[in-house]
Amino acid sequence: MFLLIAGLVLIGFGVCLIANVGEIAYRIFDFYASFMNTGRATRETFRYVGIGGILVGALWVVASFSLM
Repeated sequence: MFLLIAGLVLIGFGVCLIANVGEIAYRIFDFYASFMNTGRATRETFRYVGIGGILVGALWVVASFSLM
């Protein structure tokens, strides 16, 4: 049950990053850019991180069904 809930939360967070709801991706980047070297990363980088979040969340949801 934990994997299902955690997977759904990751999927939701990933969708929010991709859609940039409330400019959350930009605010996360600005927060980390204030004390870290960003290198070649742009403000769009965290929107791409959302794709990874969706993939990991989907794998966790699938794994939770095999454990039930």
